[in-house]
Amino acid sequence: MTKQKDRTPTLTTGSGPNRYDDLAAALIATPQVQEALHQVKSYEELIGKDGFIAGMLKPLMQELLNAEMTEHLGYPKHDVSGYLTGNSRNGSYGRTLRGSDGPFALEMPRDRNGDFESKVLPPYKQISSELEQKITSLYAVGTSTADIVSFLYDTYGVEISPGFISQVTEKVLDLAKEWQARPLNAIYTIAYLDAIHIKCREQNKVINKAVHIVMAYDLEGKKHILGHYISSGGEGAKFWLSVITDLKNRGVQDILIACVDGLTGFEDAIHSIFPQTIVQRCIVHAIRNSLAYIPHKLKSEFMEYLKPVYTASSEYEAKENFKLLEARFGEKYPMAINVWKNNWEALTQFFNFSPEIRKMMYTTNPIESYNSVMRKYTKNKRSFVNEEALQKVLYLATQKAQESWIPCVPNWPTILNQFAIHFEGRLPMA
Repeated sequence: MTKQKDRTPTLTTGSGPNRYDDLAAALIATPQVQEALHQVKSYEELIGKDGFIAGMLKPLMQELLNAEMTEHLGYPKHDVSGYLTGNSRNGSYGRTLRGSDGPFALEMPRDRNGDFESKVLPPYKQISSELEQKITSLYAVGTSTADIVSFLYDTYGVEISPGFISQVTEKVLDLAKEWQARPLNAIYTIAYLDAIHIKCREQNKVINKAVHIVMAYDLEGKKHILGHYISSGGEGAKFWLSVITDLKNRGVQDILIACVDGLTGFEDAIHSIFPQTIVQRCIVHAIRNSLAYIPHKLKSEFMEYLKPVYTASSEYEAKENFKLLEARFGEKYPMAINVWKNNWEALTQFFNFSPEIRKMMYTTNPIESYNSVMRKYTKNKRSFVNEEALQKVLYLATQKAQESWIPCVPNWPTILNQFAIHFEGRLPMA
């Protein structure tokens, strides 16, 4: 009796662009698969959740991986002569993938030299650029590490450890530190200095960290964030002095105008480093502070008297309108009046400038708008695990915010000419 030849196809990747198609065709042509196909009696049994194709995905992927290893080594499994090549199989490690019908486990083959890399399922390091971009984007909006792990698994079917995510975001911290220490321009026309408060862990306690922010316009009319300075002791003139000193150390030689809130000692801190800088108190802060001393039922009337003060065309007109305000409310609500009376010079510096510049220094709205973006990116976290985590999110949020900023202030050449006239000798000659 003649021995029947084994007609089972050999599973090999072969070569060329169609080698994986050839392997899949070979696998489907095996008697076992053909027999299973004959058992399929309905469309649901073919493509359903527990159908034939779903059941074939795992074995097909596994065979593809094993065939890739055979092609990489140059000899089939269990071929003893292959050991003479200097490389051999070295077991496998588990990897879970997410299919359309749920996750399934595969055994990823390894070789002793450690240089095998699957083209069917690239190792994480080969797709790390895509993963890192996604991880960084999620981290920037305050997504927790656990939620990032879950999202990547549910969306991409890849299992990423919290440690891997930490490694990715650690690169962001290096960029943030480099950005924070970068050299600055010698001159800025207008700078805005403000602080926001964000909860952060420190020594096993959740405390409010004051993030001191400096925004400024350069000589080209472009807006920049000069830095974030995080303090555990809240917002104070002493810390602001250290911030302004850092700006000086990083190359800033002059700031023409600084717009600040009403913090006590703020102006002295600025003048100790930049004595020529004009300091303008924020009008919006002054309005809020004065309204705090006015009963709710009188707030509307108070504003009817106050608005003509800060919207006057000149300081003389503002003083005349202020007299009317003081006559109406000064006797019963002196604290509301003193907010303006005691800080008149710092609140009215903008009257010395043209409407174009006055509009820029009238309020700290530019930095308030930026602060609202920062709060948007930090609100998802009840508290940050440490200061470094906060620093990373602030940096990422800043890079994102800057994408929507206009190239420069409209009509900037006219404004720059006005600066040159008002601050004669302090701007570089063309």
